[in-house]
Amino acid sequence: MVVFVAMPLEAQRKYNLEELPEIPIDTIDTANPKVKIITFTNNTWKYYIPDYLKLTDAEVFTSHWVTNQVFAYKDVKIGDIPETMEIELVESLADYHPPVLGRVSSRYGPRGRGMHKGIDIGLPTGEPIYATFEGKVRYARYNSGGYGYLVILRHPNGLETYYGHLCKLNVDVDDYVVAGQVIGYGGNTGRSRGPHLHFEVRYADLTFDPERIIDFSTGDLKWQNFVLERGYFNVSSKLTEALEEEEGDMGDMFVDKDGNPLSSEEIVDKLEKAAAKPKPTVNDAVYHKVKSGDNLSKIAAKYGTTVGAICRLNGIKSSTPIRIGQRLRVK
Repeated sequence: MVVFVAMPLEAQRKYNLEELPEIPIDTIDTANPKVKIITFTNNTWKYYIPDYLKLTDAEVFTSHWVTNQVFAYKDVKIGDIPETMEIELVESLADYHPPVLGRVSSRYGPRGRGMHKGIDIGLPTGEPIYATFEGKVRYARYNSGGYGYLVILRHPNGLETYYGHLCKLNVDVDDYVVAGQVIGYGGNTGRSRGPHLHFEVRYADLTFDPERIIDFSTGDLKWQNFVLERGYFNVSSKLTEALEEEEGDMGDMFVDKDGNPLSSEEIVDKLEKAAAKPKPTVNDAVYHKVKSGDNLSKIAAKYGTTVGAICRLNGIKSSTPIRIGQRLRVK
């Protein structure tokens, strides 16, 4: 039987609690049934994943496992990727956490003379950055190509998420992390003119718009199952390990008109003013709000499309029930 004796504050100051004997005293369940927490006698705790060895031995964490380079799938061509893939993003809400909450200051797509291959979210230096899904750390180091301190997580479904411009890393290569675990802290390292998180989602090194799966204004995950189409990829995304982004409107959010850095308070004020302006449309997508009596066939006929096309756009199956008020993309 382990007995934990409370120590007076003055006595605690004489000891580094982490140097005291680390004896497990309790196991606590979490919201994620696959993850538990173990508490120790020195007032510390750790995540415990009972199926750790089974998870980390999976082929997805052994094939193309490169830890000293950003890209790991240099022998895979875009033609090798299926035209469509149904990817399970989560089994339950406990399997997801937004990387950080905030306004998207620069979206995915062409920017200046290059291609912005992720999204940027302004934040104060030192803001915790969270693992979006569970997975294994493939890369955690300083990248001289522009990302600065960068963490790359590979997830059981084959997707990888990138977290760039961090000021500090909180994980090491080969660590297995759970959704919501702090993997680092936001910063201004690498090719950056102000503190922000550069976030990417990739499959086999090919990048697609993170806003297809995450609503960053609310932090909500859009889909449990997502249909990934080959056409979503930016083919040029694997030509170089450099971060090909022009500072453009993102950099302007963090400096004044003379190019001098703004304080955190000034950045927040500038972001709030920008958020009040009408948001630019990302594409020419067409949506339909489900009404009483609607079904997928009727909606498809109304917009001159097919049930299969609607299902692919929304990451659903033809048998998936739709509900009144639901917003479906039809084109």
